[in-house]
Amino acid sequence: MKNDKLTLSSIFAAIAVLLVFSSQATAEKADKNKPAVIDSEKASINEITQTRVFDGNVVITKGTMLIKAGRVEVKVDAEGYQTMVATGSAGKPATFKQKREGLDETIETESARIDFDGKADTILLTDQAIIRRLAKGVQQDEVRGAVIKYFNQTEFYDVKGGANSSFAGGRVRTILAPRTPATSTTPASK
Repeated sequence: MKNDKLTLSSIFAAIAVLLVFSSQATAEKADKNKPAVIDSEKASINEITQTRVFDGNVVITKGTMLIKAGRVEVKVDAEGYQTMVATGSAGKPATFKQKREGLDETIETESARIDFDGKADTILLTDQAIIRRLAKGVQQDEVRGAVIKYFNQTEFYDVKGGANSSFAGGRVRTILAPRTPATSTTPASK
């Protein structure tokens, strides 16, 4: 059981990189010390293969973090690196939501599939991919495409269009709200 908590904590910490729309704002830091609560219709845990599978209306909460999916599969390799795949179900995308540290902002993502690769330190949103930044509950920024890949080490993300784009014509769409002192994403300095 302790192994499960460590694995899921590491995965949640890595997923939090999705929250970096600017280099100064990060995921809610207190979340990493909160327990992960996983609700599903079915769970399979194989300690020999280091695989955990949660099926059926999966809801994972950890502090302000919320993941909803039809299925979540977590694997740990021999070096201790984790991978996670969250997939949607029956026309519903997999979703991820979390508050940003020091801000009244939330990042929300959705796509048919969300892949996290702990060794490469990347997150991949595939098929109808969308990332939104909300400030005080009001949408500010949005990026849509077929595939969005986030590179944690360089804080860079790449968006591609295509047949499975969440925007018309298979194109990428980016909406950026104006940055004013009232809507700045930089936490206040002390």
